Amino acid sequence: MANENDKKDEEKDPMDNVRFKEGKHFGQWTIEKTLDEGGFGQVYLVKTKDGKRAALKAESNDVEGGSAIKLEQMILKKLNKNGPVPHVPELFASAKRKKYCYMIMTLLGENLKSLKAKQKKERFTRGTWSRVGIQCLYALKYMHDCGFVHRDIKPQNFMLGNEEDKERARIVHVLDFGLARQFAKYSEDTKKWSARRARGTAEFRGTLRYTSPNVCMRMEQGRVDDVWSLLFVLIELNGGLPWQTVQKREEVEAMKITMPDRDVMLNMPTCMGGVIPHLRTLHYYTRPDYHLIFKALWQVMLNEGQTPRSRFDWETKNPDPSIAPSDWENPDGRYFKLDEIGINGPPPTGKDAGESTHADADALKSDKGKSLNTKRKSEMKKI
Repeated sequence: MANENDKKDEEKDPMDNVRFKEGKHFGQWTIEKTLDEGGFGQVYLVKTKDGKRAALKAESNDVEGGSAIKLEQMILKKLNKNGPVPHVPELFASAKRKKYCYMIMTLLGENLKSLKAKQKKERFTRGTWSRVGIQCLYALKYMHDCGFVHRDIKPQNFMLGNEEDKERARIVHVLDFGLARQFAKYSEDTKKWSARRARGTAEFRGTLRYTSPNVCMRMEQGRVDDVWSLLFVLIELNGGLPWQTVQKREEVEAMKITMPDRDVMLNMPTCMGGVIPHLRTLHYYTRPDYHLIFKALWQVMLNEGQTPRSRFDWETKNPDPSIAPSDWENPDGRYFKLDEIGINGPPPTGKDAGESTHADADALKSDKGKSLNTKRKSEMKKI
């Protein structure tokens, strides 16, 4: 009998731990209905007695590797440490129970993938994706300035605010931090930020279609790799990626590493032409020129005769004029010029720096001004 019981336990669906009935309470929050179901988690609409609505995300503890919610809620707390910020969901509550973990956060709307699927020819107009891109870039820069890289940038992980939330309805939010990693730490002693040392090689993390060439070469992901992924997202929103229909991992990775920039950017506006050459100059430690990318996207918007307050492709009404302009709408892009952490190189060397110190320094040296990224490209052409 004991063996039969063990077998039943093994066959039990871990999703059973996170299927909750309507009316279940989580503190002041009550479940109203299910919003989404994933591989081993559920998302619910929850509500307080005074009518405040939010999203509850629950994941089972009975899965290999455990729940990613612990990491997600930690990062959300860090990102919202000084209060609610634009482009990032707010965390209202989180806890771990015997069979599951959960967190309650800002209720958002549709993601970019589902919005794109509803558009004519399943693409956004340039006037829309350029403004979406500026907001996504804002979200990434904010996350980077808090010391984290996302490592899974894709259309599904950017969501508009809920349509009933006037303040956030037109704001693009970054979410799903289950693969995120801290790349920089702040010292209370020195009052300065320092980079976390890059590993010599790193396992693949992310979604193949959008990962950077560096990830294809199993290199440590830094800020530049999130920006690479965002560029690939925008190319897809514009009509499609060169490897859109390629199924084999080896072929996709080879295309990313060897394909000429002009072919990757074939159908993109010419004013975006400087983005990839800039990204190729960067390595794990260096800061992307967010303002350069902002200016390129802003120019796309202007070329299309759009303003930040123009309708997005999915909108049927003009924006509410009573809502104050968001920070991303500032034409001088001052936010993108700010360097909050001042990291452009490896951490200081010292006795505790480890054996990789000299290797890091050598790897970052350049005989002819080439980046680590470019130097390894030729080595990987055999793929």
